[in-house]
Amino acid sequence: MTSRALLREYGLTRADVKALAKAQRGACAICRLPLPRGKWTHIDHNHFTGKVRGLLCGTCNVGLGMFQDSAVLLRRAACYLSAEVAA
Repeated sequence: MTSRALLREYGLTRADVKALAKAQRGACAICRLPLPRGKWTHIDHNHFTGKVRGLLCGTCNVGLGMFQDSAVLLRRAACYLSAEVAA
């Protein structure tokens, strides 16, 4: 993403993105695996407010998207995965 696009889309400079990566110790904010360099690192943001939440790997970014950024659905999924009773 160009510097201009970063500023337009997220209100961030390249230095801001580097600072986010440093604050996250170079890891995805969700899975904590090392962030890949380049286009596979995603700037996660609230789609209603536009506020940037952090940096994600591609897999975690797609996962949030599939759950429609819904904390309720993600909690339900976590409960489902934690359930010990077979269906």
